[in-house]
Amino acid sequence: MEKKSILIKEADLLKMVSRVVEKWKFVLVVMLCFAIFGMVIALGTAKNYTAEIVVAPEASGSSFADSGIGSLASMMGVDFGANAGGDAIYPILYPDIIKSTPFLTSLFDVRVQNLEGTVDTTYYAYLRHYREKTWLDYVKAMPSKAVNWVVGLFTSSPSDVATSDFNPYMLSRSQMSMVESLNSKIGIFVDKKTYVVTLSFTDRDPRVVAAMADTIMNRLQQEVTLYRIKKALNDCKYVEKMYLDAKDSLELSQERYADFVSHNKNVINEFVIIEKERLGADKDLKTTLYTQWAQQLMLAKAKVQENTPVFVTLKPATIPVKASSMGRMTRTMLFAFVGAVFAAMYILLKEPLKKNCKRLFGANK
Repeated sequence: MEKKSILIKEADLLKMVSRVVEKWKFVLVVMLCFAIFGMVIALGTAKNYTAEIVVAPEASGSSFADSGIGSLASMMGVDFGANAGGDAIYPILYPDIIKSTPFLTSLFDVRVQNLEGTVDTTYYAYLRHYREKTWLDYVKAMPSKAVNWVVGLFTSSPSDVATSDFNPYMLSRSQMSMVESLNSKIGIFVDKKTYVVTLSFTDRDPRVVAAMADTIMNRLQQEVTLYRIKKALNDCKYVEKMYLDAKDSLELSQERYADFVSHNKNVINEFVIIEKERLGADKDLKTTLYTQWAQQLMLAKAKVQENTPVFVTLKPATIPVKASSMGRMTRTMLFAFVGAVFAAMYILLKEPLKKNCKRLFGANK
């Protein structure tokens, strides 16, 4: 029975293949139509390039997270790195920092150059005036332009002024659209076990994507570094202020002591002796305070250096040579294949669907 069922299935399969082969002209026409459509789409789609940079940030200094128990917990999906080190910004939060609106809007002032070197401007100006555009870009922009035009008819003031002054808390429609577009160009992945950060940037010019990827990673490192050393910097500034005050006070005390001694060299008087001892004690006290604050200042500077995180670049950003987007020929062949599948399904399902529809509607009558 099993052999008969297998033979029946093979016979059915051969019938299906033969039916499709009999309609080869129809299949060929559909494939050609889909291929032409795919070619049109391919011509309207610009090439995209992707630059990638891989960085390993310094650990937060948690002995528990670095221990065998921490590693075992990481393998089981439990992450102790967030709280163990006492650091509120750890690598898992790096994507949230980059995807935040203030961070994204700050990237529009980055200076970029195209591959030929003929354009040297900000990324904002590059997006608006210099980036390569296809007919598909103009088609996509038509609905938003139409909406802006209609809104402009009912408003006395311009509803959307395109400027490079980005206020993260009050963006216009075009600015919000540009921010969302920029957000889609950035890809970031953080390995939860090793905390290795992989950052990528995609756009239409290879030199621009390399510059933007490198700048984004540098600014992310600056944000993390500023947070890590913020308290230490504040402490250092306070200690430096007290050190300078102690230094001024010591110099003033030394001048008073020297002036008093020089004017009372040959004077033997109880008052002079007492005043000299008082000024000397004050000078010694100010010297002690100055020495202590100088030591504290050295320790505070060392603390800033200690809290400054280290980022090891495992893979620097380089200008990509090959496009990361699908090639035009590949896209055309993919559309042709989809057309062949669609034509085959139409040939095989046309008759069964007709029969089922006749049965269904015939039964209702």
